[in-house]
This record gives sequence, structure tokens and C-alpha cells, in this order.
Amino acid sequence: MQKMSQLILALAQRALAKPTEESSREAVAAALLLAHVAWNRAVDPLGGDQVGYYRKVLSALEVESPNCLRELKSTDCEALIQDLVKLNATRYPTDDRIIHVCGITAENNVHVEWHHRGIEVTN
Repeated sequence: MQKMSQLILALAQRALAKPTEESSREAVAAALLLAHVAWNRAVDPLGGDQVGYYRKVLSALEVESPNCLRELKSTDCEALIQDLVKLNATRYPTDDRIIHVCGITAENNVHVEWHHRGIEVTN
């Protein structure tokens, strides 16, 4: 099984207009967020962020870097998410992992916490 951080970063890179190394930290964070939402929607079409709570996080990223969403392939985030859902369904049709934490560490590494669908997470 491939590391979730590698999979989600590969999806996120598909949402960026330029390669990760050329994008701002906020744009990469936005792309990771969209990939996170898309992954969970692909795994559980009735779960995940169906009502767009991710928009609050995107707004906070825009406060830090007003042009970060312009670094994405499109500013239509729902369309980007739908494209990533389709890509995920094609590439990883049997992967049942649900992401509950995804982000960038202080060391600029991608950190992902997940569980298999149907298994409760306890902290």
C-alpha cells in the first residue's frame, strides 16, 4: 500500500498551475485541502465535506496570501474537487482510507492521518 502522504501530494499537484516547488506554501496548502476533500468524497460519496466547509479554510489561506488561489489551475474549487474525485476513482478504486488530518508540517513535509472506511477513530 502506497503512503497516503505521497498519494495526496500527487493529487494536490494536479490542482496546482505550477509545480509544488514554484508554488507558495498557501497555494500548496489549498491544493492539499482540495485533494483531501476529493479523496474523501471518492471513498465515501455520502460522507466527506459535501457542504463546502473547506471554503472557510481557503478564506483563511487567502488572508495570509491573497493570490494563493490564483496559483491553482482554476479558482472554481468545486470543479477542481470533482476532477480530483474522478482521478482518484480511476487510479485508486479499491483504496478505502478516509483522511481525517492533512497538512504541511513546519519542515514542509506532507502529514496525513487516516483510517480505513468503517473503522472508528479513537484518540
